[in-house]
Amino acid sequence: MDKKNYWVIALMVALAIGLLAAVTLLRPSGGQNGEIVVTVDGAEYARVPLGQKQTLTVTQEDGSVNVIEISERGAVMASSTCHNQLCVQMGEVTLDNWETRPNQQFIICLPNRVSVELVVKE
Repeated sequence: MDKKNYWVIALMVALAIGLLAAVTLLRPSGGQNGEIVVTVDGAEYARVPLGQKQTLTVTQEDGSVNVIEISERGAVMASSTCHNQLCVQMGEVTLDNWETRPNQQFIICLPNRVSVELVVKE
């Protein structure tokens, strides 16, 4: 290969490194850009900023129980007493995956009337 080809390859490598650095630096970070809002039967139950690890247990008068685990990255419905367990199967919602999830920023337990929403702050 001649010198011209080396310069083209070096330029392409530098461009790839720059693009990777830009994507990494511009990616939202966990604790500063969002919060988890838990709603029970249409009323706000809790609002927790990302970065505050905790477990919320929602126990209702009819005996239904939902356990929500909140981490630095997002939230997951850890368990539920509902019959179909679809809310548990929805998996974790995070700042990294909410745009590609089928339910986007929501985890919803219809039988127990509990919703978990990742509110993204720009």
